[in-house]
Amino acid sequence: MAGINKATYAEIGRKLRAQPLEKPGSSHEWEELVQKLCASNDTGLHDIGIKELGELQHK
Repeated sequence: MAGINKATYAEIGRKLRAQPLEKPGSSHEWEELVQKLCASNDTGLHDIGIKELGELQHK
C-alpha cells in the first residue's frame, strides 16, 4: 500500500459503485479503470484489476 492513501481507495470505491449492476464491464470507463488497476504497483489494486479483467474476458 505504499504511496496509496485512503482517499485513493475511496475514489476507486465510488467508481466501482457507480457502475450499473446489470451491465458490469460494458462501459469504456470501466475497461479503462480495470486497465489502470492491472497496471498499479499496489498489490491489492493489481489483484482487483486482474480479477475484474478475467470477468470482462468471460463476458
